[in-house]
Amino acid sequence: MIIMNKIYKISAFGLALLFTATASCAFEDIAGSELGEGDDGDGDDWPQFHLGPDHIGASPSTAPRTNQTAWVSEEIGAKAGSSLSIAEGKIFVNCNDFLVCLDEFTGDAIWNVSCEPNPYGSWSSPAYCDGKVFFSNYETLCLNAKDGCMLWSFEPPSGLGAVNGGPVIAEGKVIVSDWDGRHYYCLDEETGLEIWNFTVEGYAQSTPAISDGRAIFGSWEWNSDCCGHIHCLNLTDGVELWNRSTENSPCGSASILGDVAYVTTFSFYGLGDVFAISMQNGTIMWNETIQRTDSTPISNRGKVYVCSGVSGFSDLQTYCFDASTGDLIWMTKPEEEIGDWMCSAAYADDLIFVGKGGFDDYAGICALNASDGKVVWQHPHGGSSPAIADGMVFTVDDEKVYAFGEC
Repeated sequence: MIIMNKIYKISAFGLALLFTATASCAFEDIAGSELGEGDDGDGDDWPQFHLGPDHIGASPSTAPRTNQTAWVSEEIGAKAGSSLSIAEGKIFVNCNDFLVCLDEFTGDAIWNVSCEPNPYGSWSSPAYCDGKVFFSNYETLCLNAKDGCMLWSFEPPSGLGAVNGGPVIAEGKVIVSDWDGRHYYCLDEETGLEIWNFTVEGYAQSTPAISDGRAIFGSWEWNSDCCGHIHCLNLTDGVELWNRSTENSPCGSASILGDVAYVTTFSFYGLGDVFAISMQNGTIMWNETIQRTDSTPISNRGKVYVCSGVSGFSDLQTYCFDASTGDLIWMTKPEEEIGDWMCSAAYADDLIFVGKGGFDDYAGICALNASDGKVVWQHPHGGSSPAIADGMVFTVDDEKVYAFGEC
């Protein structure tokens, strides 16, 4: 159920005129298979979770070299664990009961729309595409990014809606999930009408990753002989191309670089994994043991970065692997406590930005040298799945949005 905005008056809801142009908003691997090649014109924005539908998490933007704070928003209820969508000079923020739009350069509120809250307090992230912003909580909303007016909404027939996995948009399609309803739904970007759906054996939690006409996502289930599956589907018709069973739970989202998907798993009882999987047939190219995590890896310049660990239950660590072989290049020391299972790190300008965990809260953000993992700067606030745009780093903590850099 959509509820009229309670704080800022916006235009009346109702079905608006639909756009006639269709755009893929795919970010095209932000550059084929490596950062900096073939930019598609989206510039330094961060429009979807982990940058784009392929979730590589590596921005072409410059990045701050100090912990200077540009601004801190008011306490708006920003959800710990979620990331931010940045486009048109605006930041779109998951506040559970609200989707809030802030000015990127001042942190001032522009508009907000209240919505049916997810009973689990989902940390799903909003996504922007072609003048529209999409948000999956109990139901999926498509709003005009300029003023928050609703274009369409989709309520899944079963389940609690999206829990932790948000929408992804590519090739005129939006994929969303219903968690305990055990479905992923593909919707038409312009109308919200269902194109296809796919049923999984366990919880549907991932934010799907999309590349080259294929979508990949995970499912997992308690106390089963096999704790999870990784599925790859044809984006056009939802036909499964392959699936891969996993011992641990693939609760998070894949990062696709070229023809390889990098996926992590979470274990409720011990260590997790990071896998490199062929997008063609699901063959495991390599896998390495890491601390348990829901984190989406960064894939960039021949390396894979991932953060992990649950405060109070396991070490908090961040890793760098060779993307081709899985060889460990560096990892942070457990005593540094850099990492978190709910945080997906971000790359820009030879720096890795990663949160310091605190289970359902954060103990700050760190900027690491991408080459050796050494701390360049840190700050005691922020940390939730950083987003990078226009030379600044944005992150959530204390129900606020923190912006680092120079406005």
